[in-house]
Amino acid sequence: MQIKSSRAALVSSCNTALAALICLLNTQCYLAVAQTRVARATVSIQAGTSAGHISPLLYGQFIEFMFEGVKFGLHAELLRNRSFEEQPNVTRLSRGWERYPDDRDDDYALNFTWDDSVHYPEKPRAETGTVEHSLRVDASDGVIRRHGIFQSRIPVRAGVQYEGYLWLKTNGYQGGVTVALEADVLGGPIYTEAHLEPVRGDWQKYKFRFRSQVSDPLARFAVLIEGRGRIWIDQVSLLPDDAVEGVRRDVFDRVKELRPAFIRWPGGNVAQDYRWLWGAGPRDERPTWTNLSWKNELEPSDFGTAEFIALSRNVGAEPSLTVNVEGRGGSAEEAAAWVEYCNGPATTKYGGLRAAHGHPQPFNVKLWEVGNEIWGNWVRGHSDADSYARNFNRYVADMRKVDPTIKLIAVGDNDMKWNRIVLSTAGANMDYLAIHHYYGRHEIAGDLRNLMARPLFYEHFYQQVAQLLREVSPQREIKLAINEWGLDLPVEQQYSMLSALFGARLMNVFERTDGLVAMSAVSDMVNGWPGGIIQASRHRVFVSPIYLVNQLYSEALGEERLAAEVVCPTFDSTREGKQVPYLDIVASRARKGRYLFVKAVNTDLTRAFVTTIKLQGAHVQPRGEVATVNGATLESYNSFATPEAVHVTRTQFVAASTFEVSLPPHSVSVLKLQVTR
Repeated sequence: MQIKSSRAALVSSCNTALAALICLLNTQCYLAVAQTRVARATVSIQAGTSAGHISPLLYGQFIEFMFEGVKFGLHAELLRNRSFEEQPNVTRLSRGWERYPDDRDDDYALNFTWDDSVHYPEKPRAETGTVEHSLRVDASDGVIRRHGIFQSRIPVRAGVQYEGYLWLKTNGYQGGVTVALEADVLGGPIYTEAHLEPVRGDWQKYKFRFRSQVSDPLARFAVLIEGRGRIWIDQVSLLPDDAVEGVRRDVFDRVKELRPAFIRWPGGNVAQDYRWLWGAGPRDERPTWTNLSWKNELEPSDFGTAEFIALSRNVGAEPSLTVNVEGRGGSAEEAAAWVEYCNGPATTKYGGLRAAHGHPQPFNVKLWEVGNEIWGNWVRGHSDADSYARNFNRYVADMRKVDPTIKLIAVGDNDMKWNRIVLSTAGANMDYLAIHHYYGRHEIAGDLRNLMARPLFYEHFYQQVAQLLREVSPQREIKLAINEWGLDLPVEQQYSMLSALFGARLMNVFERTDGLVAMSAVSDMVNGWPGGIIQASRHRVFVSPIYLVNQLYSEALGEERLAAEVVCPTFDSTREGKQVPYLDIVASRARKGRYLFVKAVNTDLTRAFVTTIKLQGAHVQPRGEVATVNGATLESYNSFATPEAVHVTRTQFVAASTFEVSLPPHSVSVLKLQVTR
């Protein structure tokens, strides 16, 4: 059964006749070896001697403004388009809002206007390129008594308190306003409501809180107009009170379980579009801006610098900020101002602004990335390597004038010519070189063995980069930040063990670089695209197998790598090399040598490996622990319907100086041993 379904998955991934033929040949190869189903391997570990250093920042995360990566994914705000900035429909209701109770009958008592002449805040932010709006409601006598506007798809949980507010301005308005959570069914039950009175005068913030006694994943939030006259509505908000400083509790918990060493933000491509002042100051005074990188989506600025810093500190991560280099309005002066806002004392201009925003103590952000993928013509500020290197030097000079202790990350590439030019011109001013890796269905060309072997290509590539660093910048210790890596696979494969095997082998490669790769982050942390390792709908979350690998590897991050020799069968791939070992092993030790970790990736899709592990130079407790990521079959994949199809199983095994473990087909295992002496 497993063999048949493996073949079906392979054949279905082929997009051309040639690829289908390759798939068939590879499947036949799998069928030939599958009759054995068990193979043997030997791993010899020099446990008493360090073979290299592992960076404490190695496993971080990356989040950017990308569709629902931040809004709805990370941030806890339940309302879309809360400031009425998105284009309206024919009834003049801005996107996401509908007429209450519905459009079945003419409610001649209410008329709506998408108003760009009256809005909160009253002074718009011209640099965003967007025009601010509010919703104007003209209310008169009518026959539909309970009427107003609503938004659907609001997940309501029983017993949770919801806190919200809206800004209102009136002109001749007499009466109150009611807000409610209710069933999204005409005439359905009202779960809870709050009355706002009196409502009159200029812009005022009206707060409310309520609690539902029932759960409804598809409720509606209504703003009901009970009076007569003209009233403007703007900056509506609804948050559950279990949010962590604006971050969804369920997502926050998943992020914290990853133990990220750092988190990178705001991008990504978006970094070249983003102006940091948009996300500073009182929440309701921040602008909505157009995301030029991702389909021109409008982005609220609810999640800005202070919120990002809070998230990072709350999960124990170092914040890593990416500045806009000559992109959409970006300048060296603006980058330096951001450093001052984050790190300057309250006596400075922008440090004083931070203090005025409620944060008197500096944020002390040490990691600063200068631009993103500027070699790519899809980003604003795209340039050649020489122009970027000169801009990098100019930006760094201004930023380090503000804080000379910051660490700078430069834009690198998989193109060694780009890297040579940037390092030759700007190497003296950088601490890290950022390089991004993506690999997907087109590169695989119908052969899953290419996917299993590809990480070893990067291992060779890092050796080339190390040699370049020795040639060009021998006096400065520059490390690599692989702060975006990911796969472009169909979702069924993206959330299966195939992606986990690739990711784990690549992370093993990171550990074998002896500290050259000092930072890494999969793309993305939450939503954004199928590679987002936490997938968060409005109602629930599931995590991908790559998330599970990240979680285990962060738990078992050693300080020193140990030499490990692996003897096991090999395979040939059509594109990514010959005689590739099925098993990929990394060994390390941590906590002053008290623990040994063995990270084992079995890329054989049909066979378990009975593996003899020999420890030299250490004695261990007779019981070890193993955590294994796997699914019932290769085709098992996580989804909202099957969130645990691929999961972690934790067991114990008998350990000694020489012992055996069985590594299941298509699995990632992390062994933990306690050293006695």
